[in-house]
Amino acid sequence: MTTGHRDAAPARRTEPAARPVVTFDEGPAGGETYLLVHGIGVSSRYFERLAPVLAAHGRTIGVDLPGFGRAPRPSHPYTVDDFAAVLARLLDELGLRRCVVVGHSMGTQVAARLAVTRPDLVARLVLIGPVMAPRDRTPLRAGWRLLLDTLRERPRSNRIVIGDYLRCGPRWYLAVLPSMLAHRLESELARIDVPVQLIRGERDPIARGGWVAALARIARRGSALTVPGAPHVVMHARPHAVGSAIAAARPEE
Repeated sequence: MTTGHRDAAPARRTEPAARPVVTFDEGPAGGETYLLVHGIGVSSRYFERLAPVLAAHGRTIGVDLPGFGRAPRPSHPYTVDDFAAVLARLLDELGLRRCVVVGHSMGTQVAARLAVTRPDLVARLVLIGPVMAPRDRTPLRAGWRLLLDTLRERPRSNRIVIGDYLRCGPRWYLAVLPSMLAHRLESELARIDVPVQLIRGERDPIARGGWVAALARIARRGSALTVPGAPHVVMHARPHAVGSAIAAARPEE
């Protein structure tokens, strides 16, 4: 894997509040380090069942991205590039390199962008419920599929997600949404050298099977796993299946 900086996003004005908040940091150091990156509107809370599974195998860090969860909202809308840039700064501050970056939903886009712009920080990618298939990249279709998934999630998962959406608020959600819909994950994966593990729930109406299979073919070192019976927030519905698959997929030395 090539190390160093490449294709870094143009510098944006900085502000003290424009940074992620580390919400948990658990598990032993010395092995792999897992960085968990949430999707749009939500926070690291919905990793509550996956984090302990991964922490049995290595250091596991959860963050809230700017404007979500506990993290203060920036004064201007953030893009996928911006979120990747603030994660890179956080990892630099923590002195971390070659992490296993685990993204869910929009977090898959942020994780992939981080791997393109700062390959020295990423040992491998785990993309759970990646968004969005080309035909779904409109606010109406994306919203419909999100609503459909809500009917398939467990009550606890819905409580977390809906609570986080209310905390985020519609203005910030809608400010970030255009960047998510415009982002081309398939283009990023074609440029990434590290192993890419794609995971989806069998009943996920957002990251559908054909889309995830196509991404696995595009990735230079891609693989795909479907978890039976699970919806979009598959790591909450089936934490042991997802966590065990992530921990078992160590890259070759």
